[in-house]
Amino acid sequence: MKEKEVEVVPKFKIWLEYKGKTILGKGGAKLLQTIKDKGSLSSAIKELSISYRYAWGYLKKIEERIGVQIVKSFKGGAKGGGGMKLTEAGESLLRKYKRFEEFLEFTLQNPELWEAYGLRIKDKNRIRGKVIEITEEDEAAIVKIKVNIPVTIVSIITTEAVEELDLNKGDQVKAIIKATEVMVDKKDG
Repeated sequence: MKEKEVEVVPKFKIWLEYKGKTILGKGGAKLLQTIKDKGSLSSAIKELSISYRYAWGYLKKIEERIGVQIVKSFKGGAKGGGGMKLTEAGESLLRKYKRFEEFLEFTLQNPELWEAYGLRIKDKNRIRGKVIEITEEDEAAIVKIKVNIPVTIVSIITTEAVEELDLNKGDQVKAIIKATEVMVDKKDG
């Protein structure tokens, strides 16, 4: 009986550290972004439903840990108009956090990248077969695979991949068919 494969969805939490101490996580990044968007701490705390004391303490903790001012307050006139904005260091910190977050999110949403790190894809795109010919040309190798349905599948892979998989004529493999390419996997041939 074939073991049932469980569909899992990877998730992550990211934070930035400085000298081993946490300086910015998801909530802090949201706070900085909201200050940037709204132009004031009071507007940001209303939007995020957090206390002034918590938000101000969070900002001061970051500044103490990195030794640089990340927000700048300014006072308004008699009719108000004061506010807060991110300093260049605050903008840079927020940008770094967002880049890491976007990179990880992109990676988790692209199964092709999972496969590059050896994570499995669904079996519906796998066809078992036998390597009948390998032709190596410079950086690429043409691998011909005879499948059980009497069909031959041709895949062009790097010679490095041939070496890493230790592919030899006669090996049992699976052709992994994707919209733009045919990959080769030797595990569980």
